[in-house]
Amino acid sequence: MTPAARSHTERGASLRRGLVAGGAVATVTALLMLLAAVQGMPRFRSVPPSQITQTAEPEPPEPTATGEPLPELPAGADPGAVRTVILILLGLVAAALLALLVVAVVRALRRAWENRELDEREGAVMAAASSGAGAVEAQPDAAVIQRGIAAALRRIDLPAVPGDAIIAAWVGVEEAAADSGVVRGISETPGEFAVRIITRRSAIDADARLLLVLYERVRFGGYAATEADRAEARRLLERIEQEWRS
Repeated sequence: MTPAARSHTERGASLRRGLVAGGAVATVTALLMLLAAVQGMPRFRSVPPSQITQTAEPEPPEPTATGEPLPELPAGADPGAVRTVILILLGLVAAALLALLVVAVVRALRRAWENRELDEREGAVMAAASSGAGAVEAQPDAAVIQRGIAAALRRIDLPAVPGDAIIAAWVGVEEAAADSGVVRGISETPGEFAVRIITRRSAIDADARLLLVLYERVRFGGYAATEADRAEARRLLERIEQEWRS
């Protein structure tokens, strides 16, 4: 994923978090309004002294196994006070959610501000690549390719084990392709680029690809090359050299 795509994804995630927090705040606000509507306006009235009756003392609770009485809720708890406590708690929750929403929005804005230059630079690179897609690619320098293939032939005959000689020879081909004056593609590996340059002479397309396969088997596949493989690599290089000298 490119940096621009990653920044767009992060901004999208921040926006989603902000929407979730906003929805939570709206839900809590609706609950507060509903509770306030259910509670209604508080009403207070005085009770005449004649209506005040003496209540009997409650019987003590039965002792438990430990000898201590079980705790009881106060019988005269005011429902209005309970609702007030609930409203206060809900208000605190709403305030916390609102604070989270503000923090998420601030972070999203800060990331957008920090990534603006990266987005502009990425867009400029993409525009340049698009504008140059149809440009005519430069031709490789034939003299450089010829010297590189000659060096690869010298390396294939080094007094080393066949696998090391094959690797050294192909690396020489890659170096020649890199110095040929043609720019390697962004998604191309050095081996793919070398084959693309070498096979500008279509008659050796199969030879170049066979040489690359042999190199990859030895370098990355753990294959133990033999002297027969060295001879095959030399034959392929000689075919490539002959075609580039013609």
